[in-house]
Amino acid sequence: MPWQAIQETVQQIAEAIAAVLKVEVEIADATLTRIAGTGKAQAGLLRTMAGEDYVYQSSLRTSQPFVIDHPGFHEICKPCRHYGQCPETGEICCPIQADGRGIGVIGLLAFDASQRERLFTDRENTMYFLKKIAEMIAAKFKEQTLYEQRQVTLNQLSAVMDYVDQGVLLVNSAGEVIRLNEQAKSVLALQNVGEKTEGDSTAAELLQELLLSMPRDGIPQEVSLRVQNHTRRFLVSLRPVSPNREDLGFVMTIEDLERMVHIVSQIGKSDREDPFHTIVGSTSAIRNVKEMARRVADSDSTILISGESGTGKELFARAIHLASRRSQGPFVAVNCASIPDNLLESELFGYEEGAFTGARKGGKSGKFEQADKGTLFLDEIGDMPLQLQVKILRVLQDRYVERVGSSKGGKAVNVRVIAATHRNLEERIRQGMFREDLFYRLNVIPLHIPPLRERMADIIPIAETHLEHYSVLLGKSLRGFALDAHEMLTHYEWPGNVRELANAIEYAVNMAQGERVKGIHLPDRIRRTVHAQMGDVPFLDLTSLEKAAIAIALKKTRGYRSQKEQAAKLLGISRATLYRKMQQYGFTVDHPSSQ
Repeated sequence: MPWQAIQETVQQIAEAIAAVLKVEVEIADATLTRIAGTGKAQAGLLRTMAGEDYVYQSSLRTSQPFVIDHPGFHEICKPCRHYGQCPETGEICCPIQADGRGIGVIGLLAFDASQRERLFTDRENTMYFLKKIAEMIAAKFKEQTLYEQRQVTLNQLSAVMDYVDQGVLLVNSAGEVIRLNEQAKSVLALQNVGEKTEGDSTAAELLQELLLSMPRDGIPQEVSLRVQNHTRRFLVSLRPVSPNREDLGFVMTIEDLERMVHIVSQIGKSDREDPFHTIVGSTSAIRNVKEMARRVADSDSTILISGESGTGKELFARAIHLASRRSQGPFVAVNCASIPDNLLESELFGYEEGAFTGARKGGKSGKFEQADKGTLFLDEIGDMPLQLQVKILRVLQDRYVERVGSSKGGKAVNVRVIAATHRNLEERIRQGMFREDLFYRLNVIPLHIPPLRERMADIIPIAETHLEHYSVLLGKSLRGFALDAHEMLTHYEWPGNVRELANAIEYAVNMAQGERVKGIHLPDRIRRTVHAQMGDVPFLDLTSLEKAAIAIALKKTRGYRSQKEQAAKLLGISRATLYRKMQQYGFTVDHPSSQ
């Protein structure tokens, strides 16, 4: 902070003024924290005076100097707890301003008759002197502020340079390296600018040659450099820091070609080998589920995936299958709720020829047989009839499946079962609608997929993924979501979860015109629901919200003798902050003493 950095200098200024004028000096920042002081004022350094010095408050608020002939009896001093018994005998204060805003205040104080006489003997020249001192301190404050801003900018640029995954060097017009980031140090096997490599070359020598020989258009060129006694290939680009100003130096980027090829191959390999990359989401809720699914993928243990409809249970099941050693085998999915009860048994276990009227000649294999050496996904298993649950339990125990109408006995199957349900199976057990023994057989590894409303931060990334997909599919050139669409997507609770979100985006892409999806392009049910929840309240920025809050607080406390103090309490801020905000937003600011 600027005041903290220049505190020692400001204290020296205060002491110099006190030595010349033979009065006490006090300097405070905009929060009325005492930055410097002499004599009696020195004891409270770096402590707040808020609630005590109303003269300083008035000076800061009005941007005017004040002369107090009789401290403790002046109108401004009424709210002060020292009113009527102030130890001061006189006071002159002046605001310290930078760029039109009050950043502090400087006060000259008298504590006895002789100091009072010196303070008021030549008021006009004393006031002029005080204003000049205030301007000098303001200039020092601005200088420190600019310095700190530059340091922040330099630190940010340094952080960005070190974060960039390529070597970046700043080179002056003479070809001397001014700065290089961590990646450049690694690529060139250097620790510091000018350091020698094992090949007895320096970064400056290498780069001076490049500076003379390379085009300065920023287009990468393949270059061979000798680093640590090995010739290596790099992609190097060079461009001026500022167009048409080569005297300001150059930015050079350098990348190891072998490393680039390796990274590209690893990225492609990663996409191919990580089946979970299709499950979009970065919140801890979904990351934890993905991590657990990865850990258990290569096991043969049965998995029970729970979650509301549309959360992506089958997507997880497929990813687990693809990440397992069974990935070369079949993945067979059955929705137990979509097949009539009288057909579900033959669908799962198959049937022999003549097993029932209409049975296919030669019979038919069931889903268990079809999934042999692979994975069988039993979706919505909570809706499976009780009589079939017994047969499922037997298959899981014995790993044998018997076709409907068979007299030949069972057939061994090598199947991993992943089941899923949106129902509460423990509640179904209590209702007598699901077998407890089957539940424990299925629930070896439970995975619960959280609903979309519990991972709100994933909504926009998922929506953007589907937007890109449907834009390509439908031949649209959509680049994202407008603010009102963004608000609706994040305020809607998505009872249909990811499936509903995908359908909503497909609808919006069909409806959208222009470059962005707007709120009006989303399905009516979403717009109606969000409008009902939000009461059609328009989006407000933080400034508008702050102004509205102040207006409401002032309205609620109208008629109170200490209105501003009560309003500040309602808002949870200090009265000084409230005055500053009121002045900032153009509210009428009454004199503090009238409150």
